[in-house]
Amino acid sequence: MYVMRLVICTLLTFGMLPLATPASAVDPTLSVIKKRGKLLCGVNGQLPGFSAQNAQKAWTGFEVDYCRAIAAASLGDATKVEFVPLTTSNRFDALRNGHIDVLVRNTTISLDRTVGTGVRPAAVIFIDAQRVVVPKSTNVASVSNLDKQTVCTLRDTPYEARLQEWMSDRKLTVTARLFDTQDALYRALFDGQCPAVTQDVSALSPTILASGRAAEYAVLPDIVAKDPLGLHVRAGDDQWLDIVRWTHNALLEAEEQGITQANVANLRDNGAPVERRLLGGIPGFGKKLGLEERWAFDAIRAVGNYGEIYDRNIGSQSPLKFSRGVNALWNAGGVFYPLSFY
Repeated sequence: MYVMRLVICTLLTFGMLPLATPASAVDPTLSVIKKRGKLLCGVNGQLPGFSAQNAQKAWTGFEVDYCRAIAAASLGDATKVEFVPLTTSNRFDALRNGHIDVLVRNTTISLDRTVGTGVRPAAVIFIDAQRVVVPKSTNVASVSNLDKQTVCTLRDTPYEARLQEWMSDRKLTVTARLFDTQDALYRALFDGQCPAVTQDVSALSPTILASGRAAEYAVLPDIVAKDPLGLHVRAGDDQWLDIVRWTHNALLEAEEQGITQANVANLRDNGAPVERRLLGGIPGFGKKLGLEERWAFDAIRAVGNYGEIYDRNIGSQSPLKFSRGVNALWNAGGVFYPLSFY
């Protein structure tokens, strides 16, 4: 036994005994996706306009189109994607454990979530705000009117802490009641068990609208916190991080350049150099990412540019009718600005 311990200690000392599989031996995410033949994309699944199944069980929404864009860019086919519904409690474990390849589910990018956690932010895709919804019958006009009351929200989110801080800053108090799922949270609201619910507007508005009871509820004007929602990937795979990040930027660049789902094929062959370079008519970008040169072309042909995705799912062409606001491009009064491609 002593001899065996001595041998093991010697091997460990000189680095001759492998303790774990080195990162370099793990297949890159892109290789895994190609072998599998489909992208595993984490979504909410319960938010009409963002990610939900329609009456025909087809997946639709803003998040869903981002999943399809990433599938098109990486596999050349927007249909090669499996949508994986996740809760606020299991979303990051699913990503870290390899049950999904990318998390597109409405999730705030924050230092607390992405530093030293095995998770990396790839891009902000929607600027949101945390607010509060109440029954109109309560005549509550401001979050301040909820002093010493109960406000319901989801577990494993920053909503509770942010609301507590907002109230504390104003010398007010609130009691939080936590729920595990979106369905349970809003059942409690609609059944009168919760006098108020706090979440991002991207979660509040679709859920209230889908209930058919929108006329009974009011979203209060106070902004409890700002929320940059974004794409997340596992740490340790820079190539996959680049692919997801630059797919998003390709959608922004397409909107800025006037490239749409309808004209993308023509512009790839006959457009200006900046358009042809993005779409693969002039090669180079695809090789750098380890993709086909037509990666951005395939993504845009599948779902359109960022503005088309927005308008179709949550904007002017949708039941939600969200204005672009800060989610417009920089040259239209918003904050979105595509990174430079060269």
